[in-house]
Amino acid sequence: MSRTTWRAGVLGVTALLAALLVLTLGSAAGARVAPQAAETPTATTISLGTKDFTEEFVLGQLYKQALEHKGITVDYHENIGSTEVIQTALRSGKIDAYPEYVGEIVQTAYHVKKLPKTAHAWWALAKSLLAKDGYALTNPTPFYDVDAIAVRKADAKKYHLKTLFDLKRLQNSSKRPKNFSIGARPEFKNREEGYLGMRHVYGLTKLKYVSLALGLTYKALDQKKVFCVNVFSTDAQLASGKYTVLTDPKLIFGVQNVAVIVKQSAATTQVVSTLNAVSAKLTLKAILAMNKATQLNKQNPADVAKKFLAANGL
Repeated sequence: MSRTTWRAGVLGVTALLAALLVLTLGSAAGARVAPQAAETPTATTISLGTKDFTEEFVLGQLYKQALEHKGITVDYHENIGSTEVIQTALRSGKIDAYPEYVGEIVQTAYHVKKLPKTAHAWWALAKSLLAKDGYALTNPTPFYDVDAIAVRKADAKKYHLKTLFDLKRLQNSSKRPKNFSIGARPEFKNREEGYLGMRHVYGLTKLKYVSLALGLTYKALDQKKVFCVNVFSTDAQLASGKYTVLTDPKLIFGVQNVAVIVKQSAATTQVVSTLNAVSAKLTLKAILAMNKATQLNKQNPADVAKKFLAANGL
């Protein structure tokens, strides 16, 4: 055998051994990677609730259907109640998550008195407060829905009403109407971001409180049973042109973008990213259109949500 032939043979054997070594190492590496792939979260179950009004039903359906589309089983509980009631459901473990207004978290759930000056700071504060109690908070929606006070447009013109300070001027005037009262849901009465704040900050001590079920406020205002009512700034009825919303210069009603509170143990990457993807599409124009469809056109919130999600690839 020549030196060249012998050398080629040795090199061939060496190459074969190297190839076998690569295959062996590759198999070992694959064996190490496989357990990580198996740990990737798949379908899970989450208990989702909503508060007690139509916009929340729409939000609940949007988040519910988007999660289900990702293979997550949703135990859905609609119409649980006000902030105080649904917070009890959350903290007792009856639900894992629900969509909430940032200002409600800060003021109603945690009773914070020194309030932030920007919308982002409100959300960041709410997130930090919840984190201490074991809850995550998703990104806020672009739209916000804040409590507001509305009067009939004719009364706004007659009494020159533009802000809540104008109501104070009217209460001390000889022209104060006999029905000088506010109609609002029961829980609004004892909130600083509600009737108490109107009394303490704006001095509206002569404004009588009339407790009304949520769906009866506009009717009571139309029938002149009350002088003004508590509304939500995204109410479809406000687009009718029949009402004037009084501005709140002191911002007692806070900042009310929506975010989803999620129990930390249920806040998987898949759950949070899905919720955030929905929230990112919820502009003021979008929520007003869905509120109009449900509140005025009497469409089913589930159907309205389904159309929106499909149109937005969610």
